[in-house]
Amino acid sequence: MASLKISILAAAAAAFATSAQSQQAGDWIVHAGPAVVTPDESASMTAGGSPVPGADVSIGSEWTVEAEASYFVTPNVAIAVAVGFPPEFEVEAAGSLAGAGTVGKMTGGPAGLLVQYHFNRGGKVSPYVGAGAAFLFVFGTEDGVLTSLDADSAVGTALQVGANLWLNERWGAFVDVKKAFVETTATGSLGGAPVRAEVTIDPLVTNFGVSYRF
Repeated sequence: MASLKISILAAAAAAFATSAQSQQAGDWIVHAGPAVVTPDESASMTAGGSPVPGADVSIGSEWTVEAEASYFVTPNVAIAVAVGFPPEFEVEAAGSLAGAGTVGKMTGGPAGLLVQYHFNRGGKVSPYVGAGAAFLFVFGTEDGVLTSLDADSAVGTALQVGANLWLNERWGAFVDVKKAFVETTATGSLGGAPVRAEVTIDPLVTNFGVSYRF
């Protein structure tokens, strides 16, 4: 009986060691799935060079598809790149301009370059946290109340938290939340008067889907 217990303990120790050793630098984890982008927007605006008191904007949430690839530089630390299909956002006048209508539309979205720390990599559930740079890429705009509308791409910061649920050695599911802090400058014309707005976007990106590691 004693020899049986020793054999069982030895087998368990060997299995744990194998699992721990299988998680190493050079590994990849890829995520893909739907994501919802929820801006936390605000704006300050000038028209003809003069401030517009109380002017603001409202930007609704939009669904998209996001992918992320993480490369492990140590068994627990990874560099990740996250990108998504750019959705189209409607920008509505708000605050003292409420009721003026749609300011315009913007096609674009956030991407990220992050450093992550992964916990419990050998386990069935492996949570992680990340931080790094957020990029707002603006691919196009469409006029509304403002004509000749233009918006700049921008760089900010991002925080991340998520977890992988592994179904086997290769495949699993994940949930991921990123908070980006980024601002853009938008310009246009209203009745011939030049308009300039400093717009804070600060989107929350909630993503879930399939994990694959290799």
